[in-house]
Amino acid sequence: MSENIEKKWQENWDRYGVFVPKIDSKKPKFLITVPWPYTNGSLHVGHGRTYTLADIIARFKRTQGFNVLFPMAFHQSGTPILAFSERISRGDPVTIKQYQDYLSEYEKAEDIPLKIAEFKDPKAIASYFSSKIIEDFRDLGYSIDWTRVFTSADPEYQEFVRWQFLKLDSLGLIRQGSYPVLYSMDDDNAVGEDDIKDGDLDKVSWEEFTAIFFRGKEFALVAASLRPETVFGITNLWIAKDGNYVLCSLNGEKIAVTEEAYKKMSFQAENIKFIRNLQHKEITSQKFQSPLSELNIPVFETSFVDPDNGTGVVYSVPGHSVWDYVARMDMGEDLNVPVIIEIDSKKTDMKAIISSYRIQDLKDNEKIKDATQFLYREEFYKGKMSGNNGKYSGKSVKEARELIKNDLIAEKNAFIFYETSRKAETRSGSKVIVAVLRDQWFIDYGVGWWKESSRKLVENMMFYPEFYRKNMLDAIDWLRERPCARRRGLGTKLPMDPKWVIESLSDSTIYPEVYTNIMQLKKIKEELGNLDTSVMEYIYGYSDSIPESIPENIQETIQEARESRNYWYGVDLRLTAYPHMSNHLAFYVMNHAALFKGKDLPGGLVVSSLVVSNGSKISKSKGNVISLLSITRKYSADIYRLYVAVSADIGSTMDWNENDLSSVIRKYENFVEMMENFKPVKPTGTRPEKWFEARFKKNLSTFMDSMESYNIRNAAITIFYDVMNDLKYAESRGASRSSLLSIIIKEWIISMSIFIPHTSEEYWHRYIQDSFVSIASLERPWFQGWEDEIISEEEYLQEIIGDIREIGKATGIDPSSVIISVAGKKIMEMVSKINKEGTKNLNSWEKQFVPEFMKNRKRISQRVRDEFSLLQESRQYISATLGCNVEIIFDEPGKSKKTAWPGRPSIVLQ
Repeated sequence: MSENIEKKWQENWDRYGVFVPKIDSKKPKFLITVPWPYTNGSLHVGHGRTYTLADIIARFKRTQGFNVLFPMAFHQSGTPILAFSERISRGDPVTIKQYQDYLSEYEKAEDIPLKIAEFKDPKAIASYFSSKIIEDFRDLGYSIDWTRVFTSADPEYQEFVRWQFLKLDSLGLIRQGSYPVLYSMDDDNAVGEDDIKDGDLDKVSWEEFTAIFFRGKEFALVAASLRPETVFGITNLWIAKDGNYVLCSLNGEKIAVTEEAYKKMSFQAENIKFIRNLQHKEITSQKFQSPLSELNIPVFETSFVDPDNGTGVVYSVPGHSVWDYVARMDMGEDLNVPVIIEIDSKKTDMKAIISSYRIQDLKDNEKIKDATQFLYREEFYKGKMSGNNGKYSGKSVKEARELIKNDLIAEKNAFIFYETSRKAETRSGSKVIVAVLRDQWFIDYGVGWWKESSRKLVENMMFYPEFYRKNMLDAIDWLRERPCARRRGLGTKLPMDPKWVIESLSDSTIYPEVYTNIMQLKKIKEELGNLDTSVMEYIYGYSDSIPESIPENIQETIQEARESRNYWYGVDLRLTAYPHMSNHLAFYVMNHAALFKGKDLPGGLVVSSLVVSNGSKISKSKGNVISLLSITRKYSADIYRLYVAVSADIGSTMDWNENDLSSVIRKYENFVEMMENFKPVKPTGTRPEKWFEARFKKNLSTFMDSMESYNIRNAAITIFYDVMNDLKYAESRGASRSSLLSIIIKEWIISMSIFIPHTSEEYWHRYIQDSFVSIASLERPWFQGWEDEIISEEEYLQEIIGDIREIGKATGIDPSSVIISVAGKKIMEMVSKINKEGTKNLNSWEKQFVPEFMKNRKRISQRVRDEFSLLQESRQYISATLGCNVEIIFDEPGKSKKTAWPGRPSIVLQ
């Protein structure tokens, strides 16, 4: 379908407000939402999958008579937009090149420098890409109600967020205190998943290390470990060969760590000061005392220590660390290492592990990683402390870990050091560390009653795929305190402390509420200058009266806002991708559970998997980022939509690749060619036409069942591919294409409109009527009983043709004629008797056929009432298909070697 035709229908949908629903108490409502896009750049093929699937569902619900609201808004909060803007202001070449690439798709080359200059203002970035995303979504034919658009930067929305936080605070769910957070040193601000590069796909969290003092004559080395229980097995300390070490003061004590560790510690500890740089020989020339064991141990240099992980100092336990053992091996030492964790398995003996994983030296990086994971898992779940570990002897590793950590800290031999779970940077390229912020505001998701009400909500919701229900329950169990505000960034000021800005995920939990009445909120805000708390309480169901001080004309608008909210809310279905499960979706569920009840609670979640391109993750570095704009320009909206529908189940990864896409394009072009050449005619009621009608009813019913259960791929394949195949088959049976299409065209175009709306709209107006197929109703097919019979008869014919071909292959006969003998009256009567009474009442003549009956029982069937008439009527078709003469006769028992049975005629090739 040409771009001009797609534009024509997009403009008509807008002109006539086709997707702008009104309150209608006579129709069931359906509110469907997807996460609002973040507006720091253009969207690509992966983003488009989620929105396309949601639009397919929204369009289907309209065919079922629902009053559908599919709204959209834009997320402009947080630090990424601000950080990108600041980098552009500084003239950062990487960021400028990134935005030149974005703009090259939308702007003329000569206009790009001017736009880049405008992007020094973060609001210009947000506004520009919001408008471009709207254009991209319109081009893809999304049935969105664009009259309800708002952004997280809009004053009306920010007043809604302030009200939300005041409600959470009144419930005791917002607190303040010192708390570790992910932090950008360059941006001098806390960051979350939305701010971190690939933060939604590859989660980053903070880990708690035990930083242990190893004291020497002049200063102490600090080694950070996740396994303090191994402290009794220490043989030496490691420092990084290429690490830069510094001497600093922590709470008055001189310590040595890497330069990178010092910078991180300065964001976690209050009393830390830089003294000077250290030479490696100042460290390796002395020994340091190990706490608890009080052994004096040496320090060695090694290549496997990362200066930017932990403190850059690692203590060596070669009896329980593959890295340490191999490093000591590389030094040419024959080790007799202390073993302080016991397991009833020889598999965890270090020499056995080295042999099993075929590790030669430190260059076997991946092998060592695999062996390390195996050993750590075995020791944590099965190990216990051996008898030479003092008061910790005999305790499980899990018990000993906490006890030893607490004792080391209590005796001032250790402190807590926080590290990121992986190396990470923000979307704008700033390094991410862990900082401990004083007076940090956070939402306490660990509150017992809140978790319990959230679990009950999850149990009552619909999940597709179903296994995500457990994932959501796990996410709710896992959530604890969540930092909810930052010192800088775009967004809403925290009402309890305006020096802080509410962070981007915390301001995006119940925002679908605002879709229901944004127009009224804007009007109220314009007239009153603010959205008073008492007004918000009335609109969102917390009070039953409007303050009398509010002017009467505004009271009417407030009443409209409440009524619109009460009609549309809650969200019947939210569709998103699975990386959001542990954060955004969990916050969405829990905030609703805290603030609302009954019909206002979410109804269901559909969770889609990821999108890859030619088997690889989509990323700029791989050069496989395909924008939504380029898709509509290179292919078409309807081709992309159809590909999204048929290429993968919602819960499976979708692979965008040219080979599969070419196949979809060919099928789509076949459909268009068919429709272009269609000439309405009156069907004549032939067998092929009746069969095709019956099959379409079955396909339509399956399509509707699949859509109702969100099995979109099966729905699309059934109503598109299966119907096309049936059409081809019916044509081969002698029916004309136009007569076949005339039988189904109305229902077929309505069904296909959810996948290819522009194409469907064009042919609907051309062949059906001057209305919009996008809001046409589709009724379930009415089955009259004959449909199964004619489908079964056609299957029977194909089985007969298949049997004849198989006999020909087996015998080597290329027949000039075929005799098909169908079961006669006596055999039919005998089979009926056996089916009803068994074999006990058979006469002597009938009994002789029992062995043969039992042998063929699985294929004997009376599904076809009159085999002879069916075969006789179809004789010419069978003859033409096989290229030989065909004769149909009744079988007389005993006349031939092989008896004809019901559903299994005797076939002779000549």
